[in-house]
Amino acid sequence: MKEAIGGTWIFGLVITFLALFTTFVSVSTNYSRVYKIKDEVLLAIERNHGINEQTLTTINSYLRGLGYSAQGECPDSKTDACWNAFTITGANSNKRVASYGENINYCIRKHSVTKKYKDGDAIQTNGPIGHPESAYYEVAVFFRIDWPILNRFFNIKITGETSTVFLLNDSIPNLKNCD
Repeated sequence: MKEAIGGTWIFGLVITFLALFTTFVSVSTNYSRVYKIKDEVLLAIERNHGINEQTLTTINSYLRGLGYSAQGECPDSKTDACWNAFTITGANSNKRVASYGENINYCIRKHSVTKKYKDGDAIQTNGPIGHPESAYYEVAVFFRIDWPILNRFFNIKITGETSTVFLLNDSIPNLKNCD
């Protein structure tokens, strides 16, 4: 009888260890996947020189192709109104910019490096001299754990920044710009 009880304890320990190891591997794999998603969003912004229709089409088709469905709230959205919320929409839909309360899939914030004044002259505030139109962008994507109860508590934001983008080609109306 002693050996039967001992075998049960060892079996329970092995099952617990396997469950913990599997959980760790799945969470770390998905977490690294979200970092790759963040990097691809940043690259799309840099390649297209800002946020325009081609940038959003590239980002949304990439995210839909991966099956990315994590949703969240933009960082500091209650205190800082500079974040632009975006949603992944259907292939035929033109609505890209989300309003708060909708399904937000990623957020982008623009930081202008130079400021333009009414007379058209650009005054350098910081950054390289000779490039009047430059900015950098901050991106936030979301990591979600798809477990029934824990998904409410573990909605993690992963943020990153582009390098300085010159000769901006921003053409999406109603985007918020914060200096």
